[in-house]
Amino acid sequence: MPPAHGSPPALTLTDFTVLPGARPLALRLATGQCIALLGIGSTPQDLTTLTEILAGRQQSMGQINICGTDVGSRPQGKRGIATIGPHAPLFAHLCVTDNILFPLRVAGTLPTAEINRRLAEVLALMGLDAVRTALPRTLTAEQAFRVALARALVTSPDLLVLNQPFADMPPQAVKRSLAFLERLRQAIGLTSLFLTRDRTEAFMAANTIGVMDNGHLLQLADAPTLLNRPATPAVAQALGEANILTGKVLRIEDDVAELRLPSGETVEAMADMDLQEHDLASICILPDRLSVLFPRQGEPDNMAEAGDLPCTLVSAHHLGHTIIMRMRLRDGMEVTVNRPPVHMQRELNAGRPALLAWQTRNATAFPMDKKTS
Repeated sequence: MPPAHGSPPALTLTDFTVLPGARPLALRLATGQCIALLGIGSTPQDLTTLTEILAGRQQSMGQINICGTDVGSRPQGKRGIATIGPHAPLFAHLCVTDNILFPLRVAGTLPTAEINRRLAEVLALMGLDAVRTALPRTLTAEQAFRVALARALVTSPDLLVLNQPFADMPPQAVKRSLAFLERLRQAIGLTSLFLTRDRTEAFMAANTIGVMDNGHLLQLADAPTLLNRPATPAVAQALGEANILTGKVLRIEDDVAELRLPSGETVEAMADMDLQEHDLASICILPDRLSVLFPRQGEPDNMAEAGDLPCTLVSAHHLGHTIIMRMRLRDGMEVTVNRPPVHMQRELNAGRPALLAWQTRNATAFPMDKKTS
């Protein structure tokens, strides 16, 4: 059910700190929506720490509002927040039904009729009625995930936090489970915060994605914005495995920077708001935004145009839907190029000369020392 007009967001974080030393962040999640937070830093506990703070198992720094109410001082189980993930495994000695009902029995606040009604509802919703008496060791990975999901939803939370829920699940099972979550969101208006260190999961789980680096929220946007206008080089590399080149800014005009590479060529890229003339810059270009031209044998060596980068093919691998090429520039820097399979494998011999180019709008230049936003 969509939220009433003017109703407060399901989750609002204000001046919220995940890890010591990280910048305070702000986040708003509307009722019935999902935001995915992609952890890219070297500190793997940031996502679990965020989960523990939201649930009330660790002290919070900042304000946590659920549906307009400050819940930061409330104990675990009294916040309207449920969590699932490796931090909360199923109880091996309890059957599916007893696992699902565990939080309601611990709370001890609902009459038996209401408990039975909720149990029947989540069993049907999750498709678990046939395995209601089974023990966790007999379940598939997908079934175990659905049991954990049912155990969370039986408490009727305002917010579900999924902390890396597919850590040990086969890839095809992950895809099916993500599709199931999407159907569930549409069917019951599920509000969720999906935490993952897997880029594909983040893209599939939500339209809005936040990139988290050791507790720093680098950028929060939809996928096209993150790919086409990343806020930092770290976002560009994490979301699209961007190539990073180094250049010196010659001039900036109308948000376009002209830069000189160490090998002497001049290129253009969109200028980050903090970039200034004469800065050393990191130039980020996604592999599928690079064009490659292989001159025919006998064509003149000086056919390169402004912005073209002479290079040499190092290797090429045909993956059916795309060809991944490694190219070496004159200064020794290597870049990755993803192109449609228009070349025959025999045409892609190592050592073949080529020209690389990109459209200005497909590259972004950042100050070299820019790490956070």
